[in-house]
Amino acid sequence: MKKLLFAAACTAVLSSPVLACTAPGKAPEIPDPATAVTAQMVKSNNEVKEYVRAQEEYIACSGLGSREKRQALESLQEYADRFNQAVRAFKLASN
Repeated sequence: MKKLLFAAACTAVLSSPVLACTAPGKAPEIPDPATAVTAQMVKSNNEVKEYVRAQEEYIACSGLGSREKRQALESLQEYADRFNQAVRAFKLASN
């Protein structure tokens, strides 16, 4: 019985969301819209979306102060804006 309770307690502690709060890796590269092909842009779009989602989750659970959170969100927004500009430039070049 004690082993069962210990196993349940360990499972609860190890599956805690706090322990799962890890910073995502490096931001994906944004392809050059002048030389990229559609497959590259689609792949990059998926990678950027995943990175932004992971970064938002990390910021929410990281315990950063309000100033650090604001800076991290501003940085993430700038990255997303750069990608969106690249997408717009790619669409213009493709037409």
